[in-house]
Amino acid sequence: MIFKNLFSRKKRGAGKSRNEEYSTTAEFVEHNIDNVKKLLSSVGYNDLLKRLEDMAAMTHCHVVALCQKLPGQNKYMVVDSSERTMCPRGTVFSWMHTQPMASADAESIISTLPFNVIGGTGFISVPVKNERNMLVGILLGISTDRLTDIDGKVRLMHILAPLMEAEVRCVKLRQDVRQCEQRIASLNQSIEVISTDLRRERELTAESQQLKSIFLTNLSHEIRTPMNVIIGFADLLDKTEDEAERAKFIDIVRQSGYQLLNVIDNLVEISKLQSNYMLKPACPVQLNEMLTKIKMKYQEILRKEGKDVEIETVFSLKAPNDTIWNSDEIITKVLSQILDNSCRFTTSGKITISYVVNHKEAAFCVTDTGPGFKPGSEKVVFDMFGDVSMDDVGKGKGIGLAVAAKYLSLCGGKIWVDTAYRNGACVNFTIPTDKL
Repeated sequence: MIFKNLFSRKKRGAGKSRNEEYSTTAEFVEHNIDNVKKLLSSVGYNDLLKRLEDMAAMTHCHVVALCQKLPGQNKYMVVDSSERTMCPRGTVFSWMHTQPMASADAESIISTLPFNVIGGTGFISVPVKNERNMLVGILLGISTDRLTDIDGKVRLMHILAPLMEAEVRCVKLRQDVRQCEQRIASLNQSIEVISTDLRRERELTAESQQLKSIFLTNLSHEIRTPMNVIIGFADLLDKTEDEAERAKFIDIVRQSGYQLLNVIDNLVEISKLQSNYMLKPACPVQLNEMLTKIKMKYQEILRKEGKDVEIETVFSLKAPNDTIWNSDEIITKVLSQILDNSCRFTTSGKITISYVVNHKEAAFCVTDTGPGFKPGSEKVVFDMFGDVSMDDVGKGKGIGLAVAAKYLSLCGGKIWVDTAYRNGACVNFTIPTDKL
């Protein structure tokens, strides 16, 4: 039910009714100038709440709230309210009315609004429109008493509506500014992350170039050392007539040739590893048989080099319990690279190969009676681009251990030097048996 306009003034003149409604808003303002001035007196940025409180007091409404229409939706968001505890800012609700209305029995409608008002009996809503006459919000008042003087209350709310439209615009602009600030902050954060990544990439690139330069220097030494030996002794062979010396020189040239061939083989291995080399599938591996074959191969190499070095194998399991499911390729290649080093630097004594197996991994250990590793080089020897002084190792850096470490990294294995071992070199590595 729409209330009759009861907000009236006393007319002068005979024949006139004592109570007549105002014919124009201007006439209403003229006779209510004090309230209008009070309503419009606040002009500061934080005066919205004051205006709504004044409006609630003038219209005798329990709550007066400014609500913004959400774009493209028939929903409204509370911008501010004269009673924030009953109408929290940012509350979204649906509202179908776009024209001023009042009702003496509106509890069913009031119950759908975001106002926790018990016993609400009436409400007034005034549309808030922009300069193009488009609806941008509503000015809503709810009363807990019977609404009276509807015409005057609606006119007061209409007077306030243009100011509310400006406030709705400001709210929208503030929201846009906050979104822009959040986006700028997000972009700045992304820029910072990208800048950090770029700096790191530049550092890694510079470091990589430096390491590659060191690697090429070491590799050049590895190639030039046996090549110089081969060329030098080839010249001596041409000049000597002593058969014993010729045989000795031929043996030295042969050993240097094997060393050069080993460097070339390692280069091929590096090339395969750098090109995402695919390992052979896992298969049953009989460790005792494998280690025996490796022992025979390297014992023959030592015999040809004339070294008094014995290779010993220590088996912790007896066949067929020594069978594991793993990659025979990885184990063979890693052991070969370690034994290449041991045979190169061990001139007398013994090289020992041993293993132990548990339910998760197989652990291997190779020891020799050579000069061992110089303190501080235990980790660098596994770095493919590491810098190890030639004088430290006497016979070149060697890249075999770095190749071994790379192969183990493909299957989750580990390799390290036992620094506590004092009788030569001790290299350990593990390979998982539960992942292949």
